[in-house]
Amino acid sequence: MKTTPDKRNRILRRIALGALMLLTAMAQFVPWLPVVYGARAFPLLVLIAAIACYDQPASAVIYGALAGVLWDISAPYGTYHAVFLAIAAFCSAMGVRYLFNQNKVTKVLVPLCITTVYVLLRWSLDTLAMPGITFAQNTTMLLRESLPSLGYTLLLAPLMFTLVSLIVRRTSRRQQRVLAD
Repeated sequence: MKTTPDKRNRILRRIALGALMLLTAMAQFVPWLPVVYGARAFPLLVLIAAIACYDQPASAVIYGALAGVLWDISAPYGTYHAVFLAIAAFCSAMGVRYLFNQNKVTKVLVPLCITTVYVLLRWSLDTLAMPGITFAQNTTMLLRESLPSLGYTLLLAPLMFTLVSLIVRRTSRRQQRVLAD
């Protein structure tokens, strides 16, 4: 059975996005990205948002679930990342596809929404797990760790969107036709 150029391009895109996901996961879990005053970056969130903006919804959900599984494997205790990232990828991909256009505002709002929901969910679950925490400690944790993590993660958004855009552009059928002419 012969493979068509379109199928070959899709396979190359899937392999390249998978390799980028593995490199991003390594950057997040191995201490390559520094912890700045308690703020940690979560580049997998931004990568899943970029894949959801540029790729098909079904593949975005699969990449979200796989990234979440990688995150859950590296977590020291039971977590919810696979479910969260799959749902976030689905909502983002469907929103980009059916509700709003893909433009620069979308490329800012999608990772902002995913990261904000994740950071606030993580903060609320961490504070619920500590029943003896006071309001001042709770607020300090929000202002010193959670919200700076949001900003630190969003600093990586232009890089992730550029990399995913390059991969998708290089492996699209239309781009191959333009290069051939």
